Amino acid sequence: MPKFISPRDVNFFKGIAREVVDDVVQNIIVLFKINLNDTRINIYGESLNKTWYPGVELYCLIDKQPQSATYEGFGSDVNQTIEFRLDRWMCEEKELYPEIGDVIKFNESYFEIDNIVETQFSGGQPYNNFSIVCTGFAVAKSGLNIEQRIN
Repeated sequence: MPKFISPRDVNFFKGIAREVVDDVVQNIIVLFKINLNDTRINIYGESLNKTWYPGVELYCLIDKQPQSATYEGFGSDVNQTIEFRLDRWMCEEKELYPEIGDVIKFNESYFEIDNIVETQFSGGQPYNNFSIVCTGFAVAKSGLNIEQRIN
């Protein structure tokens, strides 16, 4: 790939990438952002009952690791890490940027984001990053307060 690419090249790459992810792959996730105004925190900056903004659907590429189970005296606990590759321009259009601590719903499971990488250079130009790569781990539905509980 050449050292420098033109804005026309970037728009071409953006169009091809969006077509592949949105029309061919079609992995839909729902991103929930923490509502900091309504979440009560303690003196340590922690919260037991977080509140969330309504979820936003996004298309992305997904790389799942196999599930593993651990047994620690109270039954089994399932662990899984997963990588979500989001289109940076789609996030800008929806005025949404994933952050550490946000939650992603995929395949009826919830994953908390614990790392974000946005440093894939294109043509030697750091402002031509095409994706936002979010790494997350599986979390229990019961501790999130996203879904209504049925009594």
